[in-house]
Amino acid sequence: MLKPSEREGIREAWDIYKKHTLSSSIINEMVIRNNELAFITQEDGEIPITENYGYGLYYHDCRYLSGFLIRLMDIPPTQVLSSDGRGFRSTLIVTNPELKDCMGTTIAKETLLGTMATTIPGCIRQSHTIRNFNTFPVTLNLTFELDADFADMFTIRGIAPPTAAEVLPARFDGKNLYLSYEGEDKRLRNTIIAFEPSPTRVEGKICTFELKIAAHGLQTVNLEISVEEIKPGQEPERPVENPDQRMNQIMRSYVEALECCENIPTSNEIFNSIMVRSLADLNTMRMTIKGDMFHSAGIPWYDALFGRDSIISALQLLPLEAGLAKSTLLVNAKFQSSRSDDWRDQEPGKILHELRLGELANLNLIPQTPYYGTVDATPLFLILLTEYVNWTGNIELIKQLEGNVDQALKWIDIYANMEGNGFAYYAVKSPLGIYNHGWKDSPDSISRSDGTLAKQPIAVAEAQGYVYMAKKGLAPLFRQLGRGNDAARLEREAGELKERFNRQFWMKDKQFFAQALDAEGVCDVISSNPAQCMWAGIIDQKYVKHLVDRIFRDDMFTEWGIRTLSAKEKRYNPLGYHNGTVWPHDNAIIAMGLRKYGFINEMSLLFTGMYEAARAFEGYRLPECFAGLTRSEYGIPVKYPVACSPQAWASGTMPFMLTASLGISPDALNNRLIINKPHLPSWLDNVQFNNVKVGNTVTDLNFRRVEEETLVNVSKKSGDINVIIEY
Repeated sequence: MLKPSEREGIREAWDIYKKHTLSSSIINEMVIRNNELAFITQEDGEIPITENYGYGLYYHDCRYLSGFLIRLMDIPPTQVLSSDGRGFRSTLIVTNPELKDCMGTTIAKETLLGTMATTIPGCIRQSHTIRNFNTFPVTLNLTFELDADFADMFTIRGIAPPTAAEVLPARFDGKNLYLSYEGEDKRLRNTIIAFEPSPTRVEGKICTFELKIAAHGLQTVNLEISVEEIKPGQEPERPVENPDQRMNQIMRSYVEALECCENIPTSNEIFNSIMVRSLADLNTMRMTIKGDMFHSAGIPWYDALFGRDSIISALQLLPLEAGLAKSTLLVNAKFQSSRSDDWRDQEPGKILHELRLGELANLNLIPQTPYYGTVDATPLFLILLTEYVNWTGNIELIKQLEGNVDQALKWIDIYANMEGNGFAYYAVKSPLGIYNHGWKDSPDSISRSDGTLAKQPIAVAEAQGYVYMAKKGLAPLFRQLGRGNDAARLEREAGELKERFNRQFWMKDKQFFAQALDAEGVCDVISSNPAQCMWAGIIDQKYVKHLVDRIFRDDMFTEWGIRTLSAKEKRYNPLGYHNGTVWPHDNAIIAMGLRKYGFINEMSLLFTGMYEAARAFEGYRLPECFAGLTRSEYGIPVKYPVACSPQAWASGTMPFMLTASLGISPDALNNRLIINKPHLPSWLDNVQFNNVKVGNTVTDLNFRRVEEETLVNVSKKSGDINVIIEY
C-alpha cells in the first residue's frame, strides 16, 4: 500500500484529475462487449478526451482508450442519422453539414454518407466508409485523435486516486500507433492501433488520412485497436489471440441466444423484442475465469465477477439455460473463502462480493482482490444450488460441492450470527470496505424514519429470507445424500428463523416489516427490502396481505414498479441510488414472491408495469435502475444518470417475470413439473414455451389466455414426467 506521505503527494494531482475527467451522466452511451473487453462510447461513436467519465475501452478494470475523436475536415460527426449497438457490434451512420474540402471546393450538406461499423472479437475492429454522392470528386481529411489514460476503474469512479505512474509518450512505427503505460504494479499495458491503409500523417496521437473520393465513389479506412497487458518476464496477455476465430465463436453464441428466444414465441411482438434484447444482453455480459462462465454484473462500472449479481442473473435464466447456473456455482465455489482477513472483510465459508484485476488491485491498494463484503451472496449461492438441482436433478453437483455447502452454512451460523440471536448480520472491518453489505450497498441505503443511518451490526430483512430459503431448500437434498439428521436440523433452524423474523421484524404500528435491525433497534422505514422476503417464503400468512397492500400504495408503487424507499420517508429521493429509484430485478423478485403467496393480480400488475417501462427505453433495454417518479405525472420512465446499461440482473428481469406469470415450478428429483395458477396479462394472449427441460425430460407447453383465464396445453413431451396443472 502507499504510505501516507505518498498519498499526500498525489492528492493535488487527484483533485485536478477529478475536475476534468468526471462528468455526471452516461445516459446516451453505446456499448459493445465480449468476454473481458468492453467499449463504451457516446451515441456518436466518440469518447470525449475531457469530461469522459465512464466512456472508454476497458480490459481488466483498466481504461485502455480514454479518448477517441473523429473529424472530417476538422468537423465532428454532429449529423448522426443512426446509432445502434447490438452486443458485439455497432453501426453508426452520419452525414455532413456544408463544408469545404482540401481543395477549397464547397460540398453541400447531406451529400456525403459516412458509416462506422464496429465489432469486438477480442479487439476493436472498425470500418469507416465515406460515400460521395456529389457529381464531382472530393478530397477530404479524415482525422482520428486517440488518447489512453490507463486509469483504474476505481479511479474513474472517484473511489481511489491514481498511482504516481505516468503514461509513456505515444509512438508510431510506420504501421501501428502505440499508447503505453508502465504501472506501479510493474505491468506494461499497451493500446495498439493498426490502420489500413496507413495514415497520410501522424502527429503525436492524431492520425490523418487524405481521401480522394471519385464522384459517386467511396473510400474506406480500417482500424484495429488491440490491448495487451505484459507482466515482467512473461508473454503479453490479451483478450484473444485469434480475432477471426473469436468472431465465429461470438456469432455462434448469439445464434444460440436467438434460438433460446425462438423457444418462447408469444403473441406480442414488442414483448418478443424485449426478450430478444434481454437474452442478447445476458449473452453479451458473459465472461469466464479459468473456463467457468458467468455473467459480469454490469457495464461499465461493474464489469467483473460479483457473487450476488452472477448468482441472481443465473437464477433468473434457469428455466432457459441450466448450464450457466452450474458454471456460476463452480466459479463462486472456487473463490469461497477459507480464512479470515479483515482487509477484505473475509471469513471462512463466505462467498465473494467482488473480484477486480486492475493496477490498484494488483498493488493491494483496494481490498477487491477479491473482496468479501456481502451478507447475502453466501445464502444465495445455496439457493442457486438447490434451484439448479430442482431443474436438472443433478445430485452429483451437490456431492461435488458438499464441502462448500457445509462451509457456507457454517459461515451463516457462526460468523454472520454475530449478535448470537440467529439473524444474519454484517459489520465492515476493512478500512476501505463497503459500509452496507446487502444488495442496497450504498452508504445511506439503510436508515430510520427520522433520517438517521443504521449503525452496525446490521441485519437487513431480505438476507434473513435468503437464509430461510437456503436451509429449507437444502434439507431434502441432504436427505438424498443420506444426511437425514442434518436435514432435520436445517428444517428446524429454518422454522425457528421464520418465527423469530416475523416476531422481531414486524412493526405493529406500521403494519409492515422493518428494513433492518441494527445496533440500536429497528430501522423502521417503509422499503422494498422485506417485500423480497415473499420470494423466500419467510413471511407468515397472517402478515402477507398487510405487506402487499402497503407496497402498492402511491408512496411505494410508481405504476412502473415498486420504489426502493417510500416517498414519505425523510431520505426519499427519486434519483437516490437505493433511496427511491425503481430497480427492475427488485421488482422481479417481488413479483415471484407475489406468485408464491397467491397474489396473482398484483404480480401481473408489476409484470405489466415493467413491460411498459421496457418498451419505453431505447432498444427495449431495461437499465440497472430508473427514477422513482410516478408514471401518471411524468408519462415515461425517467433515466438514472449513471445506471449500468446493460446490467445482468436487469436483463434477467423479463425472463424471470415471465416464469412467475406462467407459474412453472420444477421438481426433477420427483420427476414432476408443476404449473400453478398460470396467468397471462391482458397484453399477452399466447405463450409457446418449447423445450422446457426438467431433469432428462423435455416438454412443450402452450399457454393461452381465454377471457380472464389462462389455459395450458402440453403439446409435446419427451420422457416420463408428470406435468401437474393446478388452476
